[in-house]
Amino acid sequence: MQKPFIVFIDGPMGSGKTTTTKLLNSELPDTARIAFPDIKRLVPNYRENEITISVIKEVMAVMIEKYLEHGVSVVVEQITKQEGIHSLKDIADKHGARFFAYRMSAPKDVRWERVKERTRLMMKVETLSESKVEELRGYFEPNNKFYEDNPSDVSVEIDSLENNPKQVVEMIKENLYL
Repeated sequence: MQKPFIVFIDGPMGSGKTTTTKLLNSELPDTARIAFPDIKRLVPNYRENEITISVIKEVMAVMIEKYLEHGVSVVVEQITKQEGIHSLKDIADKHGARFFAYRMSAPKDVRWERVKERTRLMMKVETLSESKVEELRGYFEPNNKFYEDNPSDVSVEIDSLENNPKQVVEMIKENLYL
């Protein structure tokens, strides 16, 4: 039996985090997927601020710990600074689990188009209203700046423009089973 692992995936909006973590999770037996966007939906009337972000990250850490205690590997999707990545590595080390960190990337203009298309499909509309586009831009630009200001020294960068989701998952799986 292989040791459990944490696969951590982050990246700016539209870089392919969710697509990758969902596909990866579907192909790995006995592996849980914990994603920040899913956990924040559990908070009624979620408002992004330091308190709610902190609580969600604490909940995620407890979930990860519990899964690892029971020998269940975890795929984690989260936006974080270096300290957050190191905290997850510490959890993995505490439980004797292997740790892999990846940062998804793609050119800004490609990611922006993906975000708009994803939102259009979720809303089931032909075109997004100008107000919706501006609302999205209000999230997208600060998120983009966050990644410019917070490079990672522990993550392997994967370009989701050069690699389709299936290729990304295969690369990650190869690393898991080396």
